[in-house]
Amino acid sequence: MSQNPFARFARWLGLDRNPLRRRCDRVEAVVRLAAVLGVVAAVVFGVLLGVREYGAGLKTEARQAHDRYQVVATLSGDVATPRLSVAGAAVGHAQAVWRAPDGTPRSGVIEVSPSRRAGETVRVWTDAGGVITPRPQDRETTVVAAMTVGTGVPLAAAALLALLVTCTRVVNQRRARRVWEAQWTVVEPMWRINGR
Repeated sequence: MSQNPFARFARWLGLDRNPLRRRCDRVEAVVRLAAVLGVVAAVVFGVLLGVREYGAGLKTEARQAHDRYQVVATLSGDVATPRLSVAGAAVGHAQAVWRAPDGTPRSGVIEVSPSRRAGETVRVWTDAGGVITPRPQDRETTVVAAMTVGTGVPLAAAALLALLVTCTRVVNQRRARRVWEAQWTVVEPMWRINGR
């Protein structure tokens, strides 16, 4: 038996033209070959989707950097009962006043750290009309989104295809065991007779 990894891989894929392969072995080899090709295609597709997501993220960054403005808000009240944010940090809400980019005075409730007190200033992001908005998307968010898409597709495809190969292998082994047991019930009585 060859120790060459390429020869072993070719044999695993059923590319060695072994005349002793049963039909079920050939079916299993075809499933393995299709799975390998599927993973390669998923990697290429994932890279393309990741590049596309990165490009869309760059456009979003540019648009939001152009449309959002950082202004100073003054807290006009103490922070209400703090809660946990989605990220797990404690945040509170407080009444505040600020000026829109065009100078129009605005007021409303903003999210702040629970340690803030009335009269303190904080920086907030607004749109052109002075409405509070989330901060613009940064490069880290763009890269993480692109990497998530770019690696998520191949990993999901690999997991599904590995499950398919495993299921095919289990079904094949059960079938081979049943065939072997059926053949043994025919051969075993003759073997006993000849063995005496």
